Amino acid sequence: MSIEDAERWDARYANRQTGPVEPQIPVALDHAGPTVLDEFPKSGDALDVASGLGSQTLWLAHRGLRVAALDISNLAISALGRSAEAVGLDQRITSATCDFDDGLPASFGLFDVIVCQRFRAPHLYESFVEHLRPGGWLIMTVLSETGAADPGEFHAPPGELTLFFDRPGCALVAHHEADGEESIVLRRTSSDAS
Repeated sequence: MSIEDAERWDARYANRQTGPVEPQIPVALDHAGPTVLDEFPKSGDALDVASGLGSQTLWLAHRGLRVAALDISNLAISALGRSAEAVGLDQRITSATCDFDDGLPASFGLFDVIVCQRFRAPHLYESFVEHLRPGGWLIMTVLSETGAADPGEFHAPPGELTLFFDRPGCALVAHHEADGEESIVLRRTSSDAS
């Protein structure tokens, strides 16, 4: 694990409230509208990449999914565990620290839902597709140069998500790009998504 990254994120979370957090719908789904939300799964297995304090993890678990939450920060993962226990969702959530520089854990199988909110890691994009079951949903939001007042090194160039994920075997359900963020909702339509 990158000790510097873990320490940086632990310090960032130490300055935030680490008590119970409220479930929060992923940004990309919020932009997609109620019709998409009506079709969104209420059961199955989900992965929350860079889960932070776990507001999306809790939302997914409250909706009925079993969620694996990963983050580089031990402090965030501990806070997520306390939040899940406080609202009675700890049996639906497993959480662990993960250094995403090394990719996703090799032991992971397929998921019905993968969520990655405001964490840009293009080296993981292919593995997101590979770990998504046919019919599964990918929900992503990254910082974008589009409409950003002061884009930095972690901002994606315009259209990065649509350029990568517009491919055979995947169907773009919703896309939104403005105000320094790009969001997509994608369904894997077949096992051939290369």
